[in-house]
Amino acid sequence: MRECQTCKTCFADTVTTCPNEGMPTVHTIPGDGVLEGKYHIEYRLGQGGMGVVYKARHAYLKTLHAIKIILPDLVGNDPQLVTRFRQEALAAAAIRHQNVVSVSDYGVINGNVPFLVMEYVEGESLHDLLAREGKLSPENALELISAICAGVGAAHHQGIVHRDLKPLNIMICSDKPNMSQAVKILDFGLAKIKSGELLGSFIQAQTTGLMGSPYYMAPEQWADEDPDSRADIYSLGVMLFQMLAGDVPFKGSSIPAIMKKHISDPPPTFASLGVAMPPEIERAVFHTLEKAPSARTASVEMMVDEFRRAVEISSNIHVTANAGALPVSTIRVHTRPAGSKIFVDNVPVGESRVDGSLLLEGIQSGNHFLRVSHNGFDDWVDSVVCDGKPVDIVAELRHSQPDINAIPRPDTRIPLGETLLVDPAGSAQISAAASTPAIPTPMQSVPPPAVTAKRKKTGLFIGIGALFVLFVLGIAGVAAAYFLGFFPGSKPIANAPATPGTNASPAASSTPELPAIKANLVSIPAGTFRMGRNDGQPAERPEHEVTVDAFRMDRTEVTNAEYYEFVQATGHKPLPADWVNGRPLEGKENYPVRFVNMDDVLAFAGWRSKRDNVQYRLPTDAEWEYAARNGSDSDLYPWGDGFRQECAWVDQSNTEPTEVGKHTCPDKWGVADLIGNVYEWTSSKAYLYPGSGGTVKESKEPRYMIRGGSAFSKSSGDAAITSTSRPDVPASTRDKELGFRLVTK
Repeated sequence: MRECQTCKTCFADTVTTCPNEGMPTVHTIPGDGVLEGKYHIEYRLGQGGMGVVYKARHAYLKTLHAIKIILPDLVGNDPQLVTRFRQEALAAAAIRHQNVVSVSDYGVINGNVPFLVMEYVEGESLHDLLAREGKLSPENALELISAICAGVGAAHHQGIVHRDLKPLNIMICSDKPNMSQAVKILDFGLAKIKSGELLGSFIQAQTTGLMGSPYYMAPEQWADEDPDSRADIYSLGVMLFQMLAGDVPFKGSSIPAIMKKHISDPPPTFASLGVAMPPEIERAVFHTLEKAPSARTASVEMMVDEFRRAVEISSNIHVTANAGALPVSTIRVHTRPAGSKIFVDNVPVGESRVDGSLLLEGIQSGNHFLRVSHNGFDDWVDSVVCDGKPVDIVAELRHSQPDINAIPRPDTRIPLGETLLVDPAGSAQISAAASTPAIPTPMQSVPPPAVTAKRKKTGLFIGIGALFVLFVLGIAGVAAAYFLGFFPGSKPIANAPATPGTNASPAASSTPELPAIKANLVSIPAGTFRMGRNDGQPAERPEHEVTVDAFRMDRTEVTNAEYYEFVQATGHKPLPADWVNGRPLEGKENYPVRFVNMDDVLAFAGWRSKRDNVQYRLPTDAEWEYAARNGSDSDLYPWGDGFRQECAWVDQSNTEPTEVGKHTCPDKWGVADLIGNVYEWTSSKAYLYPGSGGTVKESKEPRYMIRGGSAFSKSSGDAAITSTSRPDVPASTRDKELGFRLVTK
């Protein structure tokens, strides 16, 4: 076969001059341009590191196809090439998915040149799209990556790893109605035979500007390990980063330079590239780019789930700046120490240079919140008024110093058994010893600095006596529990009342039923408080006054055990996704129920209302924050204004919750788990505070505010969870991080 080097049209060996261009043709592959007597090659579509792709037409069916011919001189002298190629072609043909280019046939030319017949796709590559658009919005990137991951996931479920995902291998059809159908992934199953692809692809990138494989390879691939599906997730993460930032995270002038960055360098922040990106989105993208496969996003389904949730949380409610003709300002920031991170209105704008300086241009006129952060230092915060004139700011950060003399506030609630106070004189710890949890700590209980030996001895004797009394009471309690039938093998006394919801004559069962649950409610009085805060995220601003009527709230989130009772009574479906055989996992009965959407919650509230003859409902957005901020005290957390690690189940490496009430410091009324563990539904549809100056995006279905954060939430940084944090999600959301609690009057 001969080919015109100008128009790429293919001809029989007898045609030495192109009739279209008048240019001489050159010989390319053996034969007359008809493969196996049925595929008529028309013209070259392109060439990669290991082969050439042609457009061809079936001689009898008249259907169009893309045929990839593997050229031996491009992949090296491999005697097993044909055999290995056939095995990989069979694997690729086994993938049947709308987002994967289908493989329909396979053959060999002259016994040593294999070729693959694939679905013909009319459109452009993702590389071309990104070259044209530069950056994509998070919403458009979500639509695109969801379709790509759907196709990749179909292959992963068959045990097939692509190994060479990159924008050049993603095609976008021009004849499809939406992105979910338009995306097509090329070259599945071919990576194993690409002995020359790495170098060839890089040379191509250097000479033509195309992005080749080295920019997208996972760290473990550089070590010549046999990669699994998580290598594909890393490559997808690089592409997602590129969609949002306009460039790949790791670049270099040589293959070793790129390799070193993939293996050892952290990805650059979006802010360092001049891209303002919500922290939730950056966190989701960086999870896919973890160096260790074990720390990386586990599956493409989880990748899409995390990114979708980040986009929904960060972009549904947004504040728009006033579009008037007000002048813009320049802020010159000087930080001590250098290398500090700078935020304007909680949006990261960059890091100060080695001399501590950073120039911020184009700042809108008005009042702005400026924050400077650096590891090992307390944050520096201030407000700055911009009126079109240059502003100079000097931010001196102080070293973080733990306050060992800190005394809990009088209204602080401390769980039983934890350290309550610190002796300012000798740093002697005083432990709680009380019969009821969550007792307010009186300021008078702090011992004076000087304690005589006599008083120390007296306290020792009193302590020993108290322990003896507790020991006697404990024995009495155990005996009472035995006679009341609380221990296996014991029987309740004859006149003991039966436990509600249990059978008088229980039958033996391999799957014991969970005990009936009664609502444990905490009364919260009416009051007025300052809702939101002016230094928070856009959805938390501005701070404003709200009055709340008295209500009663579940002490903890609704548990698997109580939700199971509801399911048993009503037959409600679907069941939570983490249940097995129709019930919670053993040992997790007292964990918060998850994977429940608004319909599930309302059905549960209706059932419990009928059971208890009380009208239950979800708390409003204002009621939830009122409880979490201790009413008019307006604390940032249920336990006070400063974060305490022992008070909330957050900063976990995964999204797994824990037992309700276990890792928590309740509010001053005794409501637990308000921060961390799982997010909680509220009954308030997505809205902005009065005077926010923002808009709420339109949605196909109602969206509701959720509160409190989850095990995966962070206690520090831009996305730090507090009592004022308020994302929103669609009513149909069933998520591993989302549960609920109820309230009533």
